[in-house]
Amino acid sequence: MNNKVIKFVLNITTLIITISACTLFGQGIIVGHVQDENTQEGLPAANVQIENTVLGASTNLDGKFIIRRVPYGVYTLRVSMIGYRIKYIANVEVVVGDTAKVSVQLEETPIEIDPVVVTASKWQQEAANTPATVEVLTAKDILYRNPIRIEDALETAAGVQIIQESVNIRGSDGYTRGVGSRVLVLIDDVPVMNSDFGAVNWFMISPADIERAEVIRGAGSSLYGSSAMGGVINFITRSPGPKSRTYIRSIFGVYDDSHEPAWNWAARQDRTLNFNRQDVTHSRQLGDLGVRISAGHSESTGYHQNGEYKRYNISGKFSYRFPNASTFTVFGNYMHDDSDVFIVWKDQDEALLVPPQETNKHQTQNGVTLFGKFRWPITSKSALEFRTYLNRFLLGGQFSQDLSFAPAIGLGGAIQGNLIPLKSLSIVYGSDFKFDKVESDSALYGKRDAILVAPYLQLEWRFHRNFNLTVGGRYDRYQIYSDPKAALGEGRLYKHFSPKVGLNFHPFENTTLRGIISNGFKFPVVAQLFLEFDAAGFKFLSNPNLRSEESWSYEVGLRQKLTATWFFEVNGFYTDVNNLIEPEPQLSGDVKFINIENARIPGIEFVSNGRWWNNRLGLRVNLIYMDPQDRVKNEMLPYRQKFIAFIGPSLRVGDIEFQIDYKYASAQEKYGLPGIHQFVPQKVLDARIFFYWNPFTFFIGVNNMMNYNYTLRDRSLEEIRNFVAGFTTEF
Repeated sequence: MNNKVIKFVLNITTLIITISACTLFGQGIIVGHVQDENTQEGLPAANVQIENTVLGASTNLDGKFIIRRVPYGVYTLRVSMIGYRIKYIANVEVVVGDTAKVSVQLEETPIEIDPVVVTASKWQQEAANTPATVEVLTAKDILYRNPIRIEDALETAAGVQIIQESVNIRGSDGYTRGVGSRVLVLIDDVPVMNSDFGAVNWFMISPADIERAEVIRGAGSSLYGSSAMGGVINFITRSPGPKSRTYIRSIFGVYDDSHEPAWNWAARQDRTLNFNRQDVTHSRQLGDLGVRISAGHSESTGYHQNGEYKRYNISGKFSYRFPNASTFTVFGNYMHDDSDVFIVWKDQDEALLVPPQETNKHQTQNGVTLFGKFRWPITSKSALEFRTYLNRFLLGGQFSQDLSFAPAIGLGGAIQGNLIPLKSLSIVYGSDFKFDKVESDSALYGKRDAILVAPYLQLEWRFHRNFNLTVGGRYDRYQIYSDPKAALGEGRLYKHFSPKVGLNFHPFENTTLRGIISNGFKFPVVAQLFLEFDAAGFKFLSNPNLRSEESWSYEVGLRQKLTATWFFEVNGFYTDVNNLIEPEPQLSGDVKFINIENARIPGIEFVSNGRWWNNRLGLRVNLIYMDPQDRVKNEMLPYRQKFIAFIGPSLRVGDIEFQIDYKYASAQEKYGLPGIHQFVPQKVLDARIFFYWNPFTFFIGVNNMMNYNYTLRDRSLEEIRNFVAGFTTEF
């Protein structure tokens, strides 16, 4: 099966190269200059793309660019840069043996209403032209939140809820302590989920490294496979630009006392609970070689017992551009986490303490991520990209000092092709490959190897100037091999085909209507199938008979641009899931993952983002109502909320900016563990003040200003009020 898939992909690639070879004849050059409209200064690192081709370039330190090997003809250029409005330059004529010259002036904008994204279709495309629901969080959006953890910044995105390690989009996940996530996390288009638990290690990602985060709400399995059943989050890291750049960020904070005197365990020990984080990154261009290196460190006492941690990460990104416009990128990351483990509180009267038998719970985590990407523009109409990656993750010490894990290793690769055979038709095709190797003591999940092969194909056809039709699908074959030494040693084979069809329509210049029907799926991960352990007084049982999940998602949406800096969108969605995998308490008091035969999640969401008064006043609003139901038991799915709202106004006066965030989520109706629970809504008010003094930005803030107490999972109090201060600088 694997050889057939490889041969199929290679045959298609050979055919495309042969068909496209004719475009090699009759070539010219496009050169140009991209400037700021107001200052007339050249803009470095702006992206220039020739529409309906795979050709493009980035500007140098002076804002100049050159695109070679352009077949003769008349073209439209798309010029984009973060913080500036996209501009199109039409009727650029390329004559054989001649040079076409263009001059472009970009207008600065506080909001990119229709940014260029890559995640929705695996190639550069305006968000307004895709049938998927895409939200982009820029580096400024992320860093404004002063996040100690990168996942904290994601909660400004519509429908996103973070419950400890579990990221939840439109009620897809609930809380599983990060095991078997239904939201795929990528770094620069490369998956970073670990091979045994199917989760992401959030602290490997430094907020200072992120250029933007693209959030896809809804099933993404037709392009990305199993873990994307609930959505995709793609962190695009900063690329080395022509201008040398050093960025430094430092944050320090302290936790307040709880308003419940009995909970103030640290005060009784005369301790001040605190946290801090430092990040530094440097990038520069050395000829055709771009280099970026960064390091981050964070530590905290925690706001509850067993909340202490020390973490650091180091990463580097190297990108080389060849004379034929091919690029080769290498990325490497190492992270280390040394932390105590909090599972449940001692009791409701001592909610910030752990049970006596849990006081010595501790874990260490080490992870290495490496990947390389080579992009080869074969002709103006076709390109190939080869990706290979390694994820190595080691978890130790959490379950018992007598039990151990070997590093979980995921070795993967991909071949992806982009083809534009007609002006109105673009094709993305390719295949993903992965080999997983995980091993632990046989009392946990034993030794497991697995192989994934997954070819995919997607066509986008603009059959009318205002209509885009998207059709595609992906076939996944995932085999987990048996462990002959384990009691439950049999292997597992999972196969699934996931199609989708979507339509994008622009009835008016500033109006977008879209609809999509997509199939999603998720295979059980090794930990869901075979892991067994004891923790906090209950036993977690394996379930090797789990079936894979399958969903059908239906969505329609309206996006309306009101002004150049203000838009809103309304989306309605309905997801029907068979064999949903959820942790379930047993009559014995133990817990294991089971299949829920049928579940559904209907909902509607409203999103608006705008800035007015010469960029002084801003407002971001996200509202979502949904009804996640277990249709077998006729009750709400655990760890989900029906209503989530986020409101974030801001006001800038001179060099001072004021920001307020309010997050509300209605009370959960069901937790997973048995016992008495308090189901209360989430009500969190945060405030920040920024002072801009070039090249420094200073800030102070308070999180959970009202010191409101609430829970999002069993017997675990969420973060209490804390005060934060810090600065950033760039030079």
